[in-house]
Amino acid sequence: MTEGPGVRNDVGGAVTGPVVQAGSIRHVSLTGSPEPWPGLPEVPRQLPPSIRDFTGRADHVAALDALLPAADEGASGAVVITAVDGTAGIGKTTLAVWWAHRVQSRFPDGTLHVNLRGYGTGDPATPGEVLEGFLRALGLRAEQIPVGTEAQAGLFRSLAAGRRMLIVLDNANHADQVRPLLPGTPGCVVVVTSRESLTGLVVTEAATRLTLDLLPQDDAVKLVAGILGPARAAAEPDAVRDLVRYCGRLPLALRIAASQVAPPHVTVGDVVAELSDERVRLDALSQDGDDRAAVRAVFDWSYQRLPAGHARVFRRLGLHPGEDFCVEAAAAVAGLELPEAKRVLAALARAHVIEPAAGRQRYRFHDLLRAHAVDRTGRDDSPAEVDRARRALLMWYAHHAKTALGILFPAHRDWDPAVRLATRTRPEVRLSGREETWAWTVLEVDNLVAATREADLHEETDLTLLLVETTAMILHRRGRWDDLFDLRARALAAARRVGDSREELQALISLGETFQVLGRWQEAEDVLRTALETARELGKPWCEATALLQLGDGCWVRGHLAEARNHLLAALPLAPGAQHGRIEAQIESVLAVIAFRSGESGEALDHAYRGFVLSEQAGDCEGQVGNLRCMATIHHSSGNHHRAIELCEQALRIVSPEFFPTFFAHTLDTLGDVLRDTGDTARALECWREALRIYDDCRSPESTRIRAQIRALEARPELAPREAAEPPGRREERARGDAVVPRDLASGKGRLRGHHRPRDG
Repeated sequence: MTEGPGVRNDVGGAVTGPVVQAGSIRHVSLTGSPEPWPGLPEVPRQLPPSIRDFTGRADHVAALDALLPAADEGASGAVVITAVDGTAGIGKTTLAVWWAHRVQSRFPDGTLHVNLRGYGTGDPATPGEVLEGFLRALGLRAEQIPVGTEAQAGLFRSLAAGRRMLIVLDNANHADQVRPLLPGTPGCVVVVTSRESLTGLVVTEAATRLTLDLLPQDDAVKLVAGILGPARAAAEPDAVRDLVRYCGRLPLALRIAASQVAPPHVTVGDVVAELSDERVRLDALSQDGDDRAAVRAVFDWSYQRLPAGHARVFRRLGLHPGEDFCVEAAAAVAGLELPEAKRVLAALARAHVIEPAAGRQRYRFHDLLRAHAVDRTGRDDSPAEVDRARRALLMWYAHHAKTALGILFPAHRDWDPAVRLATRTRPEVRLSGREETWAWTVLEVDNLVAATREADLHEETDLTLLLVETTAMILHRRGRWDDLFDLRARALAAARRVGDSREELQALISLGETFQVLGRWQEAEDVLRTALETARELGKPWCEATALLQLGDGCWVRGHLAEARNHLLAALPLAPGAQHGRIEAQIESVLAVIAFRSGESGEALDHAYRGFVLSEQAGDCEGQVGNLRCMATIHHSSGNHHRAIELCEQALRIVSPEFFPTFFAHTLDTLGDVLRDTGDTARALECWREALRIYDDCRSPESTRIRAQIRALEARPELAPREAAEPPGRREERARGDAVVPRDLASGKGRLRGHHRPRDG
């Protein structure tokens, strides 16, 4: 047929039913039956089956219930839309379908359901495809369904008007996929599930967002027990808890792992043994041929929807060894400028492949998603690319740890040769001032430990030694003794691995001190004597002085005062200039204690004063406070209580509960002793209670002693009528966990966990 000018003989959009093609038609009369498709139920009920062992999510179920329109609302109000989001395998579909079965009787005009295939095999469902299915479910024949998504959406809204229907749109990948499927008038409830946050629906359609997190521990155990059966779960309770831990409380992983138990051949313990190896954990949870029941495949569906640049950042983040990370560290490992890193991280969080963590601009992985990122890195990146990215990340931590060391512990800033390593990184976190820098270490200490171990694992020796020296200073003051010992031992092994005798010497001295902290005195002495011999062989007088200091320190603690004094007097002429005067100050400090223990109070005061002056010159706050406390104790013992109180108050102005918290507690402890002996029992108790709070936070052994002191003082008969001399309201403050610091002494507010000995060499 020949068409005239300007005549187009084509049809746009999706076509269902007959199409008449003609150049021009003057008049058409089409008749068709308005009756619904024969055989269709009058009311559609399209929900897939619900699981029988739905567990937990009580708060989310209540939130969904609260959104249901009242039965007498009629045509008032608005369409209720709920967007249920969360990461892959978190249980979004399970919740939506279970809840929809529970309430669908309240929707007399039907329940519609569709898998939008936003994540999975094949292409996502188009709105036109879904609308055709909905219109058919509502009784229309093919020839009654118009051409084009816009026309279909309009007809669907017309049919939904005045009806009470429940619509479940499962597995959406974008708000634009959902919008054409929404009714336009009240009476209907729509539940959308997605791995995306669907912020667009929240903004433009006033959807209520409901984000699913991991199951709480008790619910996760209950879910596993429900799958295993009560007898099997009761037979292996510890293994069940381990299974929950290795699956990270992710519902899909819990179901997969629990379903692998097949007694007597496969026990819960057998499954746990396989899951315990993080190198094969993802494989163990991805054995079934059904991709929907395999963790790797389900995660891959999310990964494959990411833009290439975002997918690359996701893989790079898998190299981070810690629990969470800041945007600056993420930018360093990904090689991005900070603004771009912030945008990409926000997009990854919206896709629920990472999630926001506590603290501003911090993120974290679910453990299994981290394993997936590592898995994709092994498949998609070259070893050279991975090595470069990892070193960039470790350098970022090393650079900032070195900066923090210079601010917090200036006497140590160039002591260890490892700290002299030149570091550069971007983007930088600008650290300034002790309080701000200490706050940064509180946030990052776990990552610093993890980065140190990662550097050692990959034999990045220069970064390992730098990270050990800088991180150990923080661990020492936070009472992280196991981590401290582990890092010190790694430093010694790393130095020996590369044959660096100078670093080996430093590592020996530091390890010896760590043995002392742990009360392993013989091991400490053996290591320190080896260090002493090495220092003499290498001609390192400052290191020789430090080893002698540590040996003397260990002797006086064990009561060997004469031997301790000999070590210290031998160290004294070798020490000037070491750590900018700090080592000499520490020697004077220990000599002061020995003199005091020997009944030589005048000599003790002289040593302590010299130690204080040298500590002040070195910028060593700890040394200053330690020597002030020592002088206060000496004056206290001689009855000069007023001077002892002055010295304690001076010490409290140098440190705060936030920065070096146990130095603050030690000083309050000493001040309480003095105040008790002056008769000011109210303030003595106040000091001790605050010191006890800090000791308890730090898990310090001093807690037992000071708690007994408090009980003894409170038990005095003259204190009972006045609530043991505690000011009104203070007991309530302590019950709430508020700090109780003498108002005229406190130099700071807040709480911080950590512990350290009064002297750190």
